[in-house]
Amino acid sequence: MSSEIEVGFERLSTRHDRSAFVCEQSSLTDYLLKFAGQNERSDIAACFVAIAPNTARVLGYYTISAHAVLESELLPEQKKGLPAHDRIPAFLIGRLARDITMKGKGLGELLLIDAMARLCSIEAAARMIIVDPIDGNAGAFYARYGFTPLGQATARLYLPMKVARKAVGAMRSGSAS
Repeated sequence: MSSEIEVGFERLSTRHDRSAFVCEQSSLTDYLLKFAGQNERSDIAACFVAIAPNTARVLGYYTISAHAVLESELLPEQKKGLPAHDRIPAFLIGRLARDITMKGKGLGELLLIDAMARLCSIEAAARMIIVDPIDGNAGAFYARYGFTPLGQATARLYLPMKVARKAVGAMRSGSAS
């Protein structure tokens, strides 16, 4: 993990300056500028922002929400140990983006770690964390952290909660590998 940057994470509010945020993916920029606040107020997605100390400027963000995966989406080996329900509870990291000025500084990793830690601390049951990578680069990013394909012929990736909890526990104890 990069230690080049220091950021804090906060739930998106009107005090945060989003006006200068630009990501390589215009849809991720537009989401933060136009829709994140609306989705917050409508309980569609919780948006957390990374800000530098003593500023309100948004350097990156991610969204999380409750989700469910259809049992029919899972491969046979992914169904092992699951009861025969049509929907499997999950958490969704819907969007994760960092400002282009933060490229190569490790902020993407810090955003993902904060999202995973936050999801692991929620007192609600979920079997997995789901992501829908926006492109191949995003898919490769998530794969580096253990996310694997969910089902067949899909870009959707998942990480079992037990794996996420183990990784977060290792990071907190300082023995992350």
